[in-house]
Amino acid sequence: MNPNKLTPGHNLMWESSRMMLPEHKQKIQQHQKDLERHGKPILDEQQTALIGQKMTAAMTEGHPIQLHVFHPYDDLLVTGTIQKWDAERGQIKIANNNGETWIEFSDILDVGES
Repeated sequence: MNPNKLTPGHNLMWESSRMMLPEHKQKIQQHQKDLERHGKPILDEQQTALIGQKMTAAMTEGHPIQLHVFHPYDDLLVTGTIQKWDAERGQIKIANNNGETWIEFSDILDVGES
């Protein structure tokens, strides 16, 4: 086998120059993260109406619900009770043991009972 410049000890002049700058490493990591990003699914009218019905029932009855919420890298599961419904801003406030969280209507993919 013929030695080449990647064979250890055969490229002594440039042996120490094989390094990666922190800026390059960050750029590569960001690129890898962007490859994992996924798009938001489009819900049809029937699914949207069903989600609205489940949320309305949970709010009027005061029982906790589990929301499947869109996130570009990994979808989230949020469990709690609906504290406030703001139709103008298109958000709901969910309260649980971790505190209160505002969630956009458009980010809700599914609703289940907790």
